[in-house]
Amino acid sequence: MKKTLLALAVLSAITGAAQAQSSVTLSGSVDLGVRRQGGEWNMSNAGSSRTNFTLSGTEDLGGGMRAFFLANHRFNLNTGAQRDANAFWRQGWVGLGGAFGNVRLGKMLPPLQLLNGDFDPFGTDTVGSTHTGGLFSGQTSSGSRYNNAIYYTTPSLGGLTGHAMIAAGDRNSEISAVSGNERPIGLAVDYAAGPLRLSAAYDRNADDKKTTGIYGSYNAGFATLMGQWEKGDIYTTPTTDVSRWSIGAKVPFGAAALKVGYTNWSDEKIKKFGLGLDYNLSKRTQLYTDVGKISGNGASSTAKKAQFDLGVNHKF
Repeated sequence: MKKTLLALAVLSAITGAAQAQSSVTLSGSVDLGVRRQGGEWNMSNAGSSRTNFTLSGTEDLGGGMRAFFLANHRFNLNTGAQRDANAFWRQGWVGLGGAFGNVRLGKMLPPLQLLNGDFDPFGTDTVGSTHTGGLFSGQTSSGSRYNNAIYYTTPSLGGLTGHAMIAAGDRNSEISAVSGNERPIGLAVDYAAGPLRLSAAYDRNADDKKTTGIYGSYNAGFATLMGQWEKGDIYTTPTTDVSRWSIGAKVPFGAAALKVGYTNWSDEKIKKFGLGLDYNLSKRTQLYTDVGKISGNGASSTAKKAQFDLGVNHKF
């Protein structure tokens, strides 16, 4: 009897230790609201990343090593349709991490797109977004996830982190114009020290079209100030090399935050002003409303019509 109890105690201890060393998490968000864009009203989420669920997990391998994975799916809450008609999993990878940094294999954003959304007060979502690559989908040489990619992130060295990615030369399904078979590559450096953050990134896609970006933010206490500059190829005939820049700020007050931003696509003669307000009902539930106004000779009459959204977002 004593031996049986001892065996059960040992088994319980081993099982508990194993459970403590690994975990699997279901997380995500649901988002829906009303939107006016292009002169028409509809029901929509605030952006492509707003309604999704993610399966992720990690395992402690000992000796400072860990294994991890992630699989992310996005869909439209009001219709049930998946966001990407060509792929159920929007992103997915498995990787190893340790003192050397971490390595991921799978389908993922290049470094430039992974970083630049952090420097838009709207997070690239809502009609107010002044993200330099986010006004018209598919025009930038970057801006999508690469299949069959290998991504390496260095450990932080004095606040400086390096990023490098290479992918197979297959077509990228997220931008229909891409038809080449070059191996996409991405490089970036990201520096954070106290309230200051600076990043620089480079991306080349399968069509050998390139984008370079420089980004910065500063938390001044009363507000976080942000700026972006990008130069890259867009899909026109012939291909055009353009530059874009934006400035913005996010001002928290109580349970709310005011967002403001301005983007100038100088080569395309397009400008945009965005203004928004977020209000947190709890740590996980938020009301938001935004307005956006596009102007300039390069914008169509439809695009110039005032944009508006009002919605609710819940994270889990």
